[in-house]
Amino acid sequence: MAALLLLFVAQPAFGAGPQLRVVVSGLDKPMEQNVRAFMSIAQEAGRGGLTGPRVRRLYRKSLEELRTALQPFGYYEPRVESTLEETESGWVAAYRVDPGRPVRVTKLEVVILGEGADDPALSGLVEKFPLQEGDIFVHARYEEGKRLLLRSALSNGYLNSSYAEHQARVYPGREAVEIRLVLASGLRFHFGKVTFSDAVIEPELVARFSNLKEGEPYSTEKLFDLQNALFDSDYFSRVEVSPRPEQATGRNVPVFVDLAPSRRHRYSLGIGYGTDTKVRGSLGYNNRRINRRGHRFRSALRFSRLRESLTVGYIIPFRNPRSDFWEVMATMINDHPDDNRNEETYIIGVNRQVSPRRNWIETWYLDYRRDSFRLGDEFGDTKLLMPGLTIDRIVGKSRGNVQAGNRITLEFRGGHDNLLSDVSFFQPLLTFKLIQSLARKHRILLRGEAAATVIDGFGDLPLSLRYYAGGDTSVRGYGYQRLGPKNSSGDAIGGRQKLVGSVEYDYLFREKWSVAAFVDTGNAFNQWNDFSLERGTGFGVRWYSPVGPLRVDLAWPVSVGDRDPRLHIIFGPEL
Repeated sequence: MAALLLLFVAQPAFGAGPQLRVVVSGLDKPMEQNVRAFMSIAQEAGRGGLTGPRVRRLYRKSLEELRTALQPFGYYEPRVESTLEETESGWVAAYRVDPGRPVRVTKLEVVILGEGADDPALSGLVEKFPLQEGDIFVHARYEEGKRLLLRSALSNGYLNSSYAEHQARVYPGREAVEIRLVLASGLRFHFGKVTFSDAVIEPELVARFSNLKEGEPYSTEKLFDLQNALFDSDYFSRVEVSPRPEQATGRNVPVFVDLAPSRRHRYSLGIGYGTDTKVRGSLGYNNRRINRRGHRFRSALRFSRLRESLTVGYIIPFRNPRSDFWEVMATMINDHPDDNRNEETYIIGVNRQVSPRRNWIETWYLDYRRDSFRLGDEFGDTKLLMPGLTIDRIVGKSRGNVQAGNRITLEFRGGHDNLLSDVSFFQPLLTFKLIQSLARKHRILLRGEAAATVIDGFGDLPLSLRYYAGGDTSVRGYGYQRLGPKNSSGDAIGGRQKLVGSVEYDYLFREKWSVAAFVDTGNAFNQWNDFSLERGTGFGVRWYSPVGPLRVDLAWPVSVGDRDPRLHIIFGPEL
């Protein structure tokens, strides 16, 4: 046993002994990283047990590898001073590099042959080619330009596109590069017949989702648009849009769409917490397809310490099922933000949503509602027939970490005492959100609201149609609907007008996490010439989940009220 132990101790540990160290100086970080990735000797750095002959062999190869590693950055004639020394601790290979003068593009010739020569989409890419005359020849930008041009040609229907010639001739002695690209686009193809697999809704309804017209130019973008529209419809769990160029008749490419139905019934459960609401939750049930005509049913129950609501709706797709539908709905709301105020609202109505143009959504509605309220010792009961119109313009994606986008919403609603209403009034409401990326990890978010009421007897207007400020989506740091006119008992009674604004800065410190700092201001009031705006400020954390961002904020009131912080938790799209 003692002999075995002695033998074990005598064996050198793996990696022990003299080690190899590689030192590179004179280069910026990207170039040095590429050099170390190319040089075999750098891959051996930190290892022990290397023999002298192997280290010298790696060293002899390293100079050529170093020069090759600098060529993608446009440097073809570097000057290198290198040494290899053996020390007591191991080997040291040192390289002092002067990359020299880069080669630059002295001639750029990009030619498109065939029908694509007159296509603005392709000629625009030629004009914006990533490398222009006078630029340093960065090989990655050259390859990017080639890739984008060919991909655009294929995406726009030139399905036989290929490069007849692609060369970049480098003349290191002249510090020059001459680029010549010849793209043979060939003929432009068109859409042929679109065929759908058997679906759970009527073929006519499925076909109305399609934006592909037989005979129009082929476009990959339109194929993706059709796929997204069918998937977003919620009728299908899988959508595969497959062009069949091998089955083309002449220039017409048939398209086959394979559909798999989604589950008919969908249930949802949500839970949250806030300083005002404490625990709050929601339950939902949707029937995605009641029949083959694509009719749907939706319902949502929301509850908290301050408010409960139940909404049900029956939805009927209309001309363009992507964005055009009718809905018959009913809503019950019990609003009780404090002990002295309670309001019950019952609404039945019908609305029509339509998208007249890209990024625009119009919703026309007609509601009949009854509002019964108690405010201290005061009671009221109001009936209204309320028509309205909401116009939304949304630019940018609504999910995930939005880098740039905006949303503007304009709403008009009102009633007249000669048309089944107890009071005549008119209300315009404007809200906007703006998100702008300042740098790769930095964003600025702006938000604002402005609303007014035209009415003779404001006291007859239901509490639910008056304006309030404060809360998660208003002025953070203040209680839910706690800002605005109050009665002699200090109860919020709502105002005729409202102004709210917010500025927020976000910093993305991890892929799906960011921190934020914000300032909110706003209030509800009765006179435009006599009002004050209260302020709140705070910070928060955002987590960008697969189904939408979760925002957790801690905010303090600045202007009025106590200085205790309030917790605000919001889950949902940023636009």
